[in-house]
Amino acid sequence: MPDVAACPWDHVCDAEPVGPDTATDRRSLPRLRSAPLGRDHDIGAVVDLLATAPLVTLTGSGGIGKTTVALAVAHRLREAGTDDVAFADLSTLPPGADEGVVSLVADAAYVEGAGGRAVASLADILAHRPMLLVLDNCEHVLAGAAELVDHILERGTDARILATSRELLGVAGEHVWPLGPLHDAGPALFVERARAAEPRVAWDPADPTVVDLCRRVDDVPLAIELAAGQLRRFDLDELHRRLDDRLGLLSGRAATTGDDAGRHATMEAAIDWSYRLLDRTEQTLLRHLGVFPAPFDVGAVEGSAPPMPGVDPLAVFGQLVDKSLVVRMPGSGRYRLLEAIRVFARERLEESGEAAAAFERHRRHVLARVSSRSRLDRWMSARLAAHFCAGANDERQAFEHSLAAGAVDDAVEIALGGSFLWRNALGSDEGRRWLGELDAAEVPARDRLWVEVLRADIGQGLGDYRLMVQAAAAARGIVEAAGDDVDPVAAALAAHYLALGDLTDPDRGRASFERALAQARATGDERLALVNEAFLTVAGAAAGVLDGARERLARLHARATEDGYDRFVTNWAGWLLSLAERDPAARTWMQRQQDFLDRTGIVETWLSALSTALCDVVDGIDVTDSLDRTLILARREGYDAQADCVLVLAYREIWAERYETAAELVGTATHGRFNTTSYYVTYRAVIDRALRTHLRPDALDAATARGRGRPVAAALADHGITPPPW
Repeated sequence: MPDVAACPWDHVCDAEPVGPDTATDRRSLPRLRSAPLGRDHDIGAVVDLLATAPLVTLTGSGGIGKTTVALAVAHRLREAGTDDVAFADLSTLPPGADEGVVSLVADAAYVEGAGGRAVASLADILAHRPMLLVLDNCEHVLAGAAELVDHILERGTDARILATSRELLGVAGEHVWPLGPLHDAGPALFVERARAAEPRVAWDPADPTVVDLCRRVDDVPLAIELAAGQLRRFDLDELHRRLDDRLGLLSGRAATTGDDAGRHATMEAAIDWSYRLLDRTEQTLLRHLGVFPAPFDVGAVEGSAPPMPGVDPLAVFGQLVDKSLVVRMPGSGRYRLLEAIRVFARERLEESGEAAAAFERHRRHVLARVSSRSRLDRWMSARLAAHFCAGANDERQAFEHSLAAGAVDDAVEIALGGSFLWRNALGSDEGRRWLGELDAAEVPARDRLWVEVLRADIGQGLGDYRLMVQAAAAARGIVEAAGDDVDPVAAALAAHYLALGDLTDPDRGRASFERALAQARATGDERLALVNEAFLTVAGAAAGVLDGARERLARLHARATEDGYDRFVTNWAGWLLSLAERDPAARTWMQRQQDFLDRTGIVETWLSALSTALCDVVDGIDVTDSLDRTLILARREGYDAQADCVLVLAYREIWAERYETAAELVGTATHGRFNTTSYYVTYRAVIDRALRTHLRPDALDAATARGRGRPVAAALADHGITPPPW
């Protein structure tokens, strides 16, 4: 049993925890639905501006096409070679939630851990990345967006920022590009959308009725699309007549306050006009779609729809898509409301008095989706974790509403959906925030053990050994107090984490994993048994017991589930054992792991580069380039990976049989901190064991003591490696 007070890396564990990388697939640059009509000049001008201006803000009324132009610019720059593009949709934040800007932008830019927790640290990272950062829909969190942008521009000029907002950010150095109406391109856009709505008609952009209709909605793109979407119900003349005096009155009245205000009023009136043309069921469903904080799929629509007796909600939903009130996101199977429509729908929902019931249905839908599989399934499955990651905004909203409703057990249930992610350092900092909110609530007795398991998961992902061991100790206390009245699966996971804490002591680790394996087998779930068998093999390697280890891992690999943590751990154990035996199979195991991550939708970044560097040592390849790449990637993602890289250099020195030099590097590395618990195990099972085999205890102690007095940056510089600025 690990003694928390005697943590083997006290000087490390007291440091601020940082965790490695995060899944990237959910933050890719959104695709354009179609080529923007009439915006070539705007797109080209903004691209040219960004060549010299660190900040360009696209301004204009709601529905004018700011997001479309920003996406077109981002795609054009990516095609021109700007590989590092991050798109942050700030509309998913509630109005006035300025404090959420940092975490949302950090997530979009792949920045995890300490680097993404505060404005200053995030700005330090982004300012030195040659990237394009797109901040979309800034107006409702203007103060938070402006503060972050200001800090980025103060700290460096490598990044370029493209913002969209109805208002200026008001930051020094801001270049503004106002978007106006489409004018001559308006009828062309109407005809393009009209052909999609009613292909049997020969549409003509020169038709006076089309031209007049576009003029009456001020050539605002979204208003034109909404009008064209009604052509499945009305012919052109009828549609033109229905653009009644109310629409003209509203837009004309506001025009006296300025062009942009007038166009925004036109947009609001066009949305309201489109809404009034809907039948009752269409209006009802559109209002309730306002509960979604981010893109959604048809399953979410079906699960969150209000009661409409005798009506198929998906048929109604299809009608809203046909009328351009809901946008399909190509290639994703997901849909979204444009921000102006989402705000309108949310306002109508509040006015109707249906909001509380709508948010409760959404909460229950998310809860049912997340909890449709057992807690152990969620703990084990990478594929379920990837689904949780894709719906993160929905889960976050449902988690918060569960706590607000006093349904803490539901909040725990939802949080456990993130356990695989957070354990494997994907969004661990988000997990820590959720854990803090659970700690502030009254967790039901039956869930307290699972909360400690979740805490251990997060400690593992953050590389915070002390947090992991403390959680395991607390879990043991709960198990002992509960006696027979305890969830056997949660108890087995608690035993697993107790054993994982003991891996720092090779002999004790083997005994602990023997006990954990027995408890895992008692649950009857082979996956959990396989996880502990793989760790038992690692514990044996750390103790120098390698006989038969390859054969055991081969058997485990053959039995492991396709998307489970058992396969993830088996791949890692095979890689680690190969490093310990100096076996070229290390690269094979690492490729298996990467295939697993790619197949299940969990994507690693800088850790893959670091693991490659260790494989390069085994294969006799110079590691300088791979370590340089590791440091650059880690820096981009918010980590100081210098100590991790020094550990790779120590491993290289062991291969060269320069054991005292390797021990000095170990002293330097362990005086810093590693970014994952797995690298503590790598140190014990691979490097420390080799050094103790070849050096006398006094020589080893003296060499590591010499290394502790040397900064990690100096050790890297001695080997031709210069870390990027931190």
